[in-house]
Amino acid sequence: MAITIFAALPVLAGVIGAAPATADATVNKVVVIGLDGTMYKKVQEAKAPNLLKLAGEGTLGQTSIAPHTTISGPSWATVLTGVWDTKHGIYDNNVTTAPFVKYPTAFTQLEKANPALKTESFASWGTIATMAGSGDPHADVNVATPAPADDPTEAKIDAATADSSATAVTNDAPDFLFTHLDQVDEAGHGHGGSSAEYLDAVKRVDAEVGKIVAAVDARAKAHPNEKWNILVTADHGHRPSGGHGGQSADETANFLIARGPSFKAGSTNTTNSLVDVAPTVLALLGVKGSTDFDGKSVINAGGSTPSTGSFGFDLPGTGS
Repeated sequence: MAITIFAALPVLAGVIGAAPATADATVNKVVVIGLDGTMYKKVQEAKAPNLLKLAGEGTLGQTSIAPHTTISGPSWATVLTGVWDTKHGIYDNNVTTAPFVKYPTAFTQLEKANPALKTESFASWGTIATMAGSGDPHADVNVATPAPADDPTEAKIDAATADSSATAVTNDAPDFLFTHLDQVDEAGHGHGGSSAEYLDAVKRVDAEVGKIVAAVDARAKAHPNEKWNILVTADHGHRPSGGHGGQSADETANFLIARGPSFKAGSTNTTNSLVDVAPTVLALLGVKGSTDFDGKSVINAGGSTPSTGSFGFDLPGTGS
């Protein structure tokens, strides 16, 4: 209504003086990229340029997630809920929506706090769609990428997922975007974590990460009021001979890259991990986190994130 009234009164506006233009409000945006079965030491060995650049421009955490179950279902549930398997009770890949009633995903927590937030999920593994679609409300957009024909390395499905995610950043600018890419895990199962095929998959997935980062950086440049943050993590590693689910150092190795104005560039630690993703996402978007969280926000206290969120809560600070 106000827009119509002002449009009808141009002469009056000229007489009393036009109101000064106001800059668009600053808003945080968060992209989480999940790389199934990926070990950071193999990112380094492959000299994967996009992931190494993200780590250098942000904060890199490397740690062990033992004794957490090193299987995709439990781990991605932990990424999205901020609680360990001992709470959400998922110990295999037979994931239903039931555990997310008590321990809702970041999608549900964000949408409940502020239904105006845009939340989207694009995944190469269909079970992620079960998680993102759990709860009421749930992710606004929830896509499990259809499996292409003749895709033994899963390079095609990951390319399609990354393309969808990059397009979403460009066109939708979601407040929270979750992306899951699967081909590194496929290589680990088929050839082992010490194989040339595994390193090749890391290099290919790095290129897909590069697509998403390029879209984020272009969007941020075109819309300076949008402060884009990127988190990258994995669910588990792989044994040298392939496979996971145990408690070896390779299987429990985990990393979390956090790049953006809210994180200290070039910082490293041995504490940040996948359980910290959901608390960090909520903190960046100004939503009070669950008291059930096992993880913590990893926002750097010296970053540009405001000291209070849009709902007046103090944003959780971080150590390390």
